[in-house]
Amino acid sequence: MTLHLARIAIDVRALAGFAVERRLGDDDFGYALHAALVARFGDAAPRPFRFLPDHGSGPHLLGYVQDRAGFDDAAALPAVDTGLAAVFDGEPRLQAMPAAWRAGARYGFEVRVRPVVRFGKAVKAARRERAGAWLPGAGEIDANHAARERVARDGGDPDTVDRAAVYIDWLARRLADAATLDHADLRHFRRTRTLRNTHRSEGRRTRRVEGPDALLGGTLTVADPAAFAALLARGVGRHGGFGYGMLLLAPPGRA
Repeated sequence: MTLHLARIAIDVRALAGFAVERRLGDDDFGYALHAALVARFGDAAPRPFRFLPDHGSGPHLLGYVQDRAGFDDAAALPAVDTGLAAVFDGEPRLQAMPAAWRAGARYGFEVRVRPVVRFGKAVKAARRERAGAWLPGAGEIDANHAARERVARDGGDPDTVDRAAVYIDWLARRLADAATLDHADLRHFRRTRTLRNTHRSEGRRTRRVEGPDALLGGTLTVADPAAFAALLARGVGRHGGFGYGMLLLAPPGRA
């Protein structure tokens, strides 16, 4: 199935209203956009996606659509309410991505990621009362914080750990056999609070979690065309349905 790049204009004021009405507000509208996309396009909603609220051409969302026919069918239906209709400002535009990738092809890239590492139940229980533990109870921790802990545990100075190097290594590992990094840099970093679903015995709930939010960019080379296609479709790392993990590609050297 051919992957398509979707560009969807977003009305930020309407999105804010949608988030407030449904109590879905967080630092970056990631959860509100997730909910709005699913409500509007169902299973064919773009995922992963990237929200660009301050773009010079106007606020919009870029995302990868795997089911073009399903997306078109959903887009042809009227939105379930005026509030949802107002969020998506205009007709979506879709372009087909390459049907096949070439091993050895080089591309410039940019990706917004949540660089966290996960741990098992035993470690999770031990961390609950530890100061400085990221995302308590979530079973994941900032990759930089985990690297600092490893260095300290081995008797080293955690202040020698370089955040950019940690995140670039984290990215290289998640590209795995799909692509190799020729060059990468950390272009922006902050910590954000987002909403996430939890699945408990009393039913699904949302909770607010805080964690790293990093923008990485550089140049990569396709190693395995099939694996690279699969990587684009699923995204890099976790939280692909909430605005993270979308690999944006461009010719090498293009900003």
